[in-house]
Amino acid sequence: MARSPRTRLDESDLSIIRELQKDGRRGVAEIADTLGIHRNTVSMKLKRLTGRRVVNPTIYVYPPSLGFNAAAVIGVRVAPGEIDHVVKLMEAMPNVHNVFVCLGRYDVVLWGLFQDQDEVHSFITKDLGGTSGIIGAETMITLGMKKLSFTFLESPSLPHQESGRAADSSSAYPVSAGGPRLDDQDRAIIRELQRDARKSAAAIARSIGGNKNAVSARLRSLLEDGTVKAFVAPNAIALGYRVMVAVGISVLPGEIEAASQRLSRLDSTQTLIICTGRYNIMSWGLFRDMEEVYDLLKTELGSIPGIRDAEAMVIVRVTKNSFAYLAPA
Repeated sequence: MARSPRTRLDESDLSIIRELQKDGRRGVAEIADTLGIHRNTVSMKLKRLTGRRVVNPTIYVYPPSLGFNAAAVIGVRVAPGEIDHVVKLMEAMPNVHNVFVCLGRYDVVLWGLFQDQDEVHSFITKDLGGTSGIIGAETMITLGMKKLSFTFLESPSLPHQESGRAADSSSAYPVSAGGPRLDDQDRAIIRELQRDARKSAAAIARSIGGNKNAVSARLRSLLEDGTVKAFVAPNAIALGYRVMVAVGISVLPGEIEAASQRLSRLDSTQTLIICTGRYNIMSWGLFRDMEEVYDLLKTELGSIPGIRDAEAMVIVRVTKNSFAYLAPA
């Protein structure tokens, strides 16, 4: 994982991050009242945390609502000496939202969103097929996302196994489930939130030339029905997580759902999908050191019935991690 500027965090910084984990748009006044800290202090600390990119306020939009009814993880093998060239080309591909440089079976793992299976096929045969330096690729179609969590800090009031990290699955979805139809105003609101997830309804209305009350009501609806989720993506390294690992897991028939539920409850699991292809399940997790990775492979995976095999790939660099699913107008 890439290095980041060293930032010393005190207990009030951590408390603010915990509040933002609950709602990335939570206001300064509300955070201050909840924590019993002066509003000016919260405002100053929040500005420092975002300025140093300890936290990055952003939004997650339910992909089918934007017309994306297919998603895929693609593991790519690259010719020696071509990795930087290939990664740079992948980063520029509009369908690709995550690019991980790995050690293990694949040199690069990417995750992308597509309108349908035909677009997946076109991407593999034309975009990847036309990229020099790629010597092999395996595609795993996403059937469902079971967990997507950015809750890195546990609540001090909850037992370890019942923390927000372990329980956060509010973004789980079957990829092709469809979604609410968004009109032009909805899309304009989402584009503004992609630029600044904490932008007020009044400021959004001014930017898009809409009525303040109408924009406020529509924004509230998008957030309440789950089409849009505001959150903060903390800097993992700043919070002590030095190792990121992708794990491909093969599971016995009939045990996939039960195994995915058990895996989703693990503290280390940040993202988990059910997929077709080489693996039945893929997960991404954060660890403080390699000893924690070893414990996952030796103990935690070994205790889950139905798992036949697991392959771990250490992620050495995240070169793209974008939630801007909706392209600029």
